[in-house]
Amino acid sequence: MIIIQLAGGLGNQMFQYALYLQLKSLGKDVKIDDRTGFEHDMQRSPALAPFGITYETATAGEVERMLDASPRVRDKIRRKLCGRNKKSYFEADKRYKPEILSWDDIYLEGYWQTEKYFGGASEEVRRAYDLEKLLRYVRAQDCEEKYRMGTRGDNILQKEEQEPEQETLFEKYLAQITLEESISVHIRGGDYLLPENQKLFGGICTEAYYKMAMEQMKKEHPHGRFYLFTNDKQWTMQQIIQGGQILQGEKAGDVEIIDLGGQSDYQEFILMSKCRHHILANSSFSWWASYLNGNPDKTVYAPDRWLNGWDCTDFYRKDMQRIAANSGETEETTIHE
Repeated sequence: MIIIQLAGGLGNQMFQYALYLQLKSLGKDVKIDDRTGFEHDMQRSPALAPFGITYETATAGEVERMLDASPRVRDKIRRKLCGRNKKSYFEADKRYKPEILSWDDIYLEGYWQTEKYFGGASEEVRRAYDLEKLLRYVRAQDCEEKYRMGTRGDNILQKEEQEPEQETLFEKYLAQITLEESISVHIRGGDYLLPENQKLFGGICTEAYYKMAMEQMKKEHPHGRFYLFTNDKQWTMQQIIQGGQILQGEKAGDVEIIDLGGQSDYQEFILMSKCRHHILANSSFSWWASYLNGNPDKTVYAPDRWLNGWDCTDFYRKDMQRIAANSGETEETTIHE
């Protein structure tokens, strides 16, 4: 049996489940542990169900046996005397390791952020991440929220009059993005800007990177309109739009920050994936949104580094072009077969 740990945010879980599908396609006995990875992460939880995804879940006993983590006293004593006898592998670096696909009887802990881990099951992966199913889920959630307001005795008409855009904003953006030469720009601020994360993420997706990428995108798609997706709107306004003077001389309407009035990862993921072209952050969220974009002529720009101090060559796809933030030049991604 192989057990894959589910952990991290939506994009990371999508990579983990994609590896699950690849191993299943190879005839492996595979299960997912969707508990252990969230025991000490209070901000995240299993996030794949809105796609209509199901998987075989590892039991607590199966995880304990694989990790030699039995709480029984005699097992604790044995581990203290003889050490832990785990059957596990922790992703030690970011390069693709094909041998992982041949292993059995192992617990896999990591993010597996390359399409090479699911290349043989790519069609299954695309079917699993059905954006139309996700769209139906989002719309159903909106209806359910309206129903809950009504059952609490609220005046629904009054509520709609007070916040008319709240219920229709997502649909408005969706219509615009679908009809226009839309370009998503993913700007990851927030936790990426914390001092403890700067060693890993700092100096990659800078103001210079976004300015260069957007200028190059405008040359290729002169009628394009930029939609900025960010978890830090204040920083984006100050550093990217105002401080960076993006697209100086262009009309203000050529750039719009997506603001849905609250946190809605699924809504933002749908909108981002429906854009025709993409400027990525070094984030699995925008990696997947651009991957699921069905436009055969899409342009996808990514930073020339993904993480500081790591070889992330395998993160890049053949349809990506890398932007060197210090030079403004684009270069074709090096693909390792």
